[in-house]
Amino acid sequence: MATLTDGVITLRPPGDEDVDALYRECQDPEIQRWTGVPSPYHRANALEYLERVKQEAAAGKAIAFVAVDGDELLGSFSVMELDKAPHYGEIGYWVAASARGRGVASRAVTLLRDWCASGLGLESIELLIHEDNQPSQRVAERTGFLDTGERRPAPRTESDGALNHAVYVWSSA
Repeated sequence: MATLTDGVITLRPPGDEDVDALYRECQDPEIQRWTGVPSPYHRANALEYLERVKQEAAAGKAIAFVAVDGDELLGSFSVMELDKAPHYGEIGYWVAASARGRGVASRAVTLLRDWCASGLGLESIELLIHEDNQPSQRVAERTGFLDTGERRPAPRTESDGALNHAVYVWSSA
């Protein structure tokens, strides 16, 4: 599995050594609010997550990374839906509260976007962002993703059908 860096942050595959940090960071109500992580979030959820990302990578469905600066966990970033359509993927992420406002999301999304295009041959990459999540919308715009104007229900969760996730797309064409 790839390890990506821009010299400031590193994206590497998550491992058993990350369980405690994942558990700790996913207690953050903002992560639970904007993502599909379980709420409440238990240590067992971190263990299940690590097992699921191994299975999804082996099946060619998704590739997960954690963003780190030395030993500090900065966030979680994944490219998903790799089996949905040829040359397509969706990036999803969260950033630890202590790392917000430091450019982590923009750096990591750029690293992952570029790797997806050059390493995986993706031509179309989407970000699905809740319409009220202004910080993530700014990340999308800073990293070259364009708001399509389309709205969809929350991805990969039990949804009430509300079309409240903005679709941002980046295309290599």
